[in-house]
Amino acid sequence: MKYGLALVVFIISTISAFAADLPAKTYTKGPVMAAHVYNWTGFYGGLNIGGGWANTEVNYRASSFGYSGVPGAAFLDAGTSGQLRTSGFTGGGQLGYNYQTGSAVWGFEGDLNYTGFRGTRFIPLNFAPIGVNLTDNFTQRMKSNWLATLRGRLGFTTGPVLLYATGGLALANVGYSDFGYFPFLPSTNSASASGVRAGWTVGGGAEWMIAPRWSIKAEYLYVDLGNTRYTSTNSVLNAAPNLATIMHGHRLIENIARVGFNYKFGS
Repeated sequence: MKYGLALVVFIISTISAFAADLPAKTYTKGPVMAAHVYNWTGFYGGLNIGGGWANTEVNYRASSFGYSGVPGAAFLDAGTSGQLRTSGFTGGGQLGYNYQTGSAVWGFEGDLNYTGFRGTRFIPLNFAPIGVNLTDNFTQRMKSNWLATLRGRLGFTTGPVLLYATGGLALANVGYSDFGYFPFLPSTNSASASGVRAGWTVGGGAEWMIAPRWSIKAEYLYVDLGNTRYTSTNSVLNAAPNLATIMHGHRLIENIARVGFNYKFGS
C-alpha cells in the first residue's frame, strides 16, 4: 500500500514538473473581415420589362356655323372633350453611365422601349338638351408604339442599394385621328396627325447591386408628350372652311412602371 501511494505521488510530481517547463500558451485574434465596397462607377447596359397606362386629354373647339349656332358649338365642345385612357405592356433596353463620389451617385441614362398604346373612344352626342332632336356620332383614336428617353440620374447609395431621382427628354411616335358624323346633312368631319412628339419625363427608382457587375432595379416614369392640335373641315360645308371647322386638341400623358437588370462594363 505504501509503495502504491509513493508511486502515485511520484507520477503526479513528475507531470507537474514537466508542465511547468512548457512555454505559456498565447492567443492571437483572427483576421478582421474587410467591409465590402460597392462601386457604382462605370458604364452599364441592361433590359427592362413592365407596364404602362396612357391618358389622352381631348379638347374640341367647334365653330358656331354649321353646328347649331353658338349653343350647339358649345354643347359639342363639352360633349366630345374628355379623357381617352388605355394601358399596355412595355419592354426594352437601356444604356448609361454612373459616377460615384462617396455616397452620392450621378450619371445619365438613355433607353428605348416598346409601348404599344392603342385606344378608342366612341361618343354618341344627342343635342336634345339644347332643343335639337339630333344625335351626332364621334370617334377618337390614339396610338403610340415606342418611347425613348434621355435622362440624368442623381441618387445616394447605402450598402448595396442605390436610390435615385431621374428626369430629362422624352420622345415618342404618336398618332391621333378624329371622325365626326352628322346625319342631318349628312356630313362628316375627319382629320388625323402622326409623327414623333417631344416632351419631358421625371421619375425615380431603386437599384440593388447583387454582384460586383450585376444589379436589379425598379423604376417609375411620368411622361408628358405635350399638345397636338389640328383642324377638320365639314365635308358639306367646306365652302366656308373658316366657319364650319373643328379644332382638335390632344395631350398625351404616359405613366411607366418597370423592373429590369443592368450589367456594369469594366472593373
